[in-house]
Amino acid sequence: MPRLRYQPVLLGGAWLAALFGPLLPPDRALANRDVLLFHLPLRTCFRNLAAAGLPPVWNPWLNGGQPILSNPNYAAFYPPTWLVLPLPPAYALGVLAVLHAAIAFAGAWRLASQLGAGRGAAALAAVGFTGGGALLSLLNAYTLFCGMAWFPWVLAFGDDALRQPAGAGWRRPALLAGLALAMQLLDGDPAAAMISGLALLALGAAATFGGRPWRPAAAWRALVPPLAGAALAAVQLLPTAGRLAGTVRSGGLAPAEATLWSVPPQRLAEIVFPRFFGDPSRQGEGLFFGRALHDLDYPYVVSIYPGLLVTLLGVAALCRWPVPRRAAWALCLAAGAFLALGRHNPLYEPLRRLLPPLAVQRYPEKFVLLALAPLPFAAALGWQRLLDERRAGRTQAADLPLALALVMLATAGLLAGLLHLAPGVAAPFLAGHAPLPVTARSLAGGLAFLRREAWAAVATAAAAAALLALCRWRRPRSGLLSALALALLAGDLWHYGAGLVRTVPASQYREPPPLLRQLSPRGERLFVQPIPEERRLLLGRGNADRALAQALLARLLPYSAALWRVPYALNEDFDLMLTRWGALTLGVLHSELRQQPEMALRLLGAWGVGGMLLRESTAAGIPEATPPPAAAAAWPVALPRRARWDPFHLPVYRFVPRVSFHPSYGSALYVARSQGYAVDRQEHCVRAAAPPATITFPTPPRLLALADAAGRIDLRYRAEAGAFFVVAATFDDGWRAAVDGAPGAAVYPTAAGQVGVELPAGEHRLELTYRDRLLPWGAAVSLLGLGVLAGALAPRRR
Repeated sequence: MPRLRYQPVLLGGAWLAALFGPLLPPDRALANRDVLLFHLPLRTCFRNLAAAGLPPVWNPWLNGGQPILSNPNYAAFYPPTWLVLPLPPAYALGVLAVLHAAIAFAGAWRLASQLGAGRGAAALAAVGFTGGGALLSLLNAYTLFCGMAWFPWVLAFGDDALRQPAGAGWRRPALLAGLALAMQLLDGDPAAAMISGLALLALGAAATFGGRPWRPAAAWRALVPPLAGAALAAVQLLPTAGRLAGTVRSGGLAPAEATLWSVPPQRLAEIVFPRFFGDPSRQGEGLFFGRALHDLDYPYVVSIYPGLLVTLLGVAALCRWPVPRRAAWALCLAAGAFLALGRHNPLYEPLRRLLPPLAVQRYPEKFVLLALAPLPFAAALGWQRLLDERRAGRTQAADLPLALALVMLATAGLLAGLLHLAPGVAAPFLAGHAPLPVTARSLAGGLAFLRREAWAAVATAAAAAALLALCRWRRPRSGLLSALALALLAGDLWHYGAGLVRTVPASQYREPPPLLRQLSPRGERLFVQPIPEERRLLLGRGNADRALAQALLARLLPYSAALWRVPYALNEDFDLMLTRWGALTLGVLHSELRQQPEMALRLLGAWGVGGMLLRESTAAGIPEATPPPAAAAAWPVALPRRARWDPFHLPVYRFVPRVSFHPSYGSALYVARSQGYAVDRQEHCVRAAAPPATITFPTPPRLLALADAAGRIDLRYRAEAGAFFVVAATFDDGWRAAVDGAPGAAVYPTAAGQVGVELPAGEHRLELTYRDRLLPWGAAVSLLGLGVLAGALAPRRR
């Protein structure tokens, strides 16, 4: 029927409007955790370059300049990035979030239907997948949210390829699964592709060994989508691989860094009681009690609640009902839990050392998605099984989930009773986990909150038990039961998940804070000293969102000044993607801050830094002390800082009268430091293939013209006896110099990690350009992959 054809669209539109409605008005902007700190500044820089008609290859606003195309966090090759490019960046992020939620809803419906679910069960899967707490929590890690939207499409096409009979019919869905994986890789967070790849392998294992006879060919088919996805995404993967070779990730992260944000086993309670440890979205109100439980006092995946009905039906399906792909769902659940435990799992560290992709990943808590993302599909298939059994007269099929619901009801009732009749039982828990400072008032507020949440859990469990009891009665029609199940799940997920979509007025991102005008009156570069205590992001509800955004913008942490085109130098390496020379210089700066602050100011001056926002002790010339434990800070974090001007400020573009070449970076740095980084008088460069030498230019050159177009610097000069030109931009192997159009001029790294070029005498034009060396090779592989995909998908003539 025509009206049934549009049912998924109408249901999806209503459901997504209920969840993501706050993002739809143009005067509102997404404000989840890393959006303001990281993703919005990157997208703003990218859009500013594109809007100016410049190739977005070099970001001049961060770290004294950094490559763009080799950093997947910009999602430069991800088609939806260009789709929303005409929109203001803050609004574009909200539009992209809604678009990807729609992609996820459609994919979940498609996968459930393909596996045998009817309309009611498919709707249950789509609502459960898009409204689950884990997926909504990923708005904090924006690229991971967008990547996981393609998860059901990878499984839908991959399962189709695995189940096709022998012949060529499996190749088309296998390549489409590879296309969905490529979209995840191009989006910017490889964790989504890893999770999808592991789920695809679980489907392959189930298809190979899950029946009789075994089908070894299915195992080989499971490898085609990852290979196809890697080929299609090579335009991003190859430049990124080349860049990672020079970053701190290249040799694998240290265990403490890699296992930060591991899932504590106690969080399992949140799968059935979502606010057992309070509400993370209301931390600013003192209603989150995970201070002693989570790294940095806050979870990475804010909520792991999949909906009580999804949990009941999913557990019943995995334990008893022979639903389609049950072995695959069980494998995903086991593997996801195993990896998500991180350092709480004694086998995680040996496995991390064994597997290179895992060695460069941070935050094992991401893998909780592998455990939870398939659960809505197992639950939907379980619901379909329950309806089919009921239709056949076997209403006792509802006994297992009904029993589980009654256990949940009894447990929730017991907790509610304890909180009311014996409040002293909760007092030690609240005192040990409540936000600091702990007061009698905050404890009373926390107890009242837990009481309300306990009764909400009782009501949810009672509604689930009533629904499953109705399934034991033969009179209600299946359509009515599915509608009731859908309403129960949607209401449950909306109640617990709507607060995870956080917004602030878009105007807040348009007006620069007064401190910015004070620090950079003439557009010089900024330096904001990172303070570990401020990494503890504490979120609130309502006006607390706005207050937090204002506080972070006022502190210019860590990239926010880039929203107003004010450049940074040597700022925090937030994503651990700094190139080798940038990381070396940042390490030198941190060492100077700890030992001799004046030398740090001289190094910053060499990078063209004018305004600085420093720790009070650093500004006073006191070496940086070991920071206090993060748990000792209270909310809101207000640390003493001082804004000041760097007296050693040098121009970003400069000719130097004297340059020395050294055979190693260490020797160049030693001499430059011994001279107090007076690089305007004598520069020190690294030239490993030649003996040490010093060149003096007695006559200062004359600058005739200079234009910097972000990755392309055009310089016209006149020099009687040659010149040496330095630009305070991060050195990288991708820099190339041409004099009067003739390529091949030598480009040298300086002791400060900047770009230096030796120029001939006379009047000449220098073109200094940046290009990612592996980009052409990656683009060629991707184009070849697209050609193969187009050929495979093209309709064939009879």
